[in-house]
Amino acid sequence: MSNYFNPVKIIYTENWLNKLKICQKYLSISNPILVTSPGNRKRLKLDSKFNSDSIFSEIGENPNFADCGNVISFCNGKNYDGVIAQGGGSVMDLAKVVMAFLSTGESDIVDLLEYKEKYERSIPSIFLPTTHGTGSEVTMWGTVWDMKEKKKYSISHIELYPSIAILDGNLTVSLPMDISIMTILDALSHSFESIWNKNANEKSTEYAIEAITIILSNVEFLKQNPTDLNVRNKLLEAAAKAGLAFSNTKTAAAHSISYPLTIRFGIPHGVASSLSLIPLLEINGEHIKEPLDKIYQTLDITIDELIKKIKAIPKGIIPYTLSEWGIQEEDLSQLVEESFTKGRMDNNIVDLTQDDVLDILNSIK
Repeated sequence: MSNYFNPVKIIYTENWLNKLKICQKYLSISNPILVTSPGNRKRLKLDSKFNSDSIFSEIGENPNFADCGNVISFCNGKNYDGVIAQGGGSVMDLAKVVMAFLSTGESDIVDLLEYKEKYERSIPSIFLPTTHGTGSEVTMWGTVWDMKEKKKYSISHIELYPSIAILDGNLTVSLPMDISIMTILDALSHSFESIWNKNANEKSTEYAIEAITIILSNVEFLKQNPTDLNVRNKLLEAAAKAGLAFSNTKTAAAHSISYPLTIRFGIPHGVASSLSLIPLLEINGEHIKEPLDKIYQTLDITIDELIKKIKAIPKGIIPYTLSEWGIQEEDLSQLVEESFTKGRMDNNIVDLTQDDVLDILNSIK
């Protein structure tokens, strides 16, 4: 029996603005803050569609303490009654910080990120992903980086599940190919990580298998047809299903290994979190035979062909070895030490040692 839980209502559409207006009315949101990126604000002409005084777009690639402080200051005195997030993972993560602040009134950033008590009120929210990777539109987690201390924080609370996720491929058709591939790799990592996970359940594994098969069936077509709306919609569906999977399991070893790669060497999250997938597939494979068999049968491939398909995803588009990202032999020992994040590494179905992680890093250098 599965103990699966996820309360997010998912809406598939090809008219996101119309659906957003309907959802705002449904949730009784009359004064929302819109969190987005500078690029999406311009590309989607959001100032002509929303109250420009309620649009916050001062955010970089990974939300940090400065971003949190800025958005909290932006919210003060505005009486926002809802949150709309339109962007990639960084935007949606920061939007969850906004939800937490509006729900609690807590302005100290560390206290807000670590707040575990019952929220004073529930803030309705609508998330519209503009990439097909993060899955944050269906999870209760967000990531914030303390760049000064080189530390990653996860904000997590059941009230941070978005009320509604609106998925529209029109929001991703103009996504550059390198960003498209990075976010696809992120979704692929979420999928595998939720399968080789001590917290896996029947439903989460089912979602993960569906996400993997959709991704591997469509990624090569995307490279040749980047503006094809149908394939963009399929990849958004895959990212959401990957999110539905790891919303119940959290991530595992691949993500734990990725954090120092991002914070110390600036490797984008989707790349960093997927670099170790193939060695981890070899380590964990014996323990996830049934899900792997379903993937092989659905795609009509062998294990060797699966590995070949994964390797082909970034080829010729993004650097995909540690050395290409500037990591040298002498960096590995520190990376190993920092790869054991509690609540991530210990979720892996096989308990890994420092020697195991060193072997993994050596295999992808």
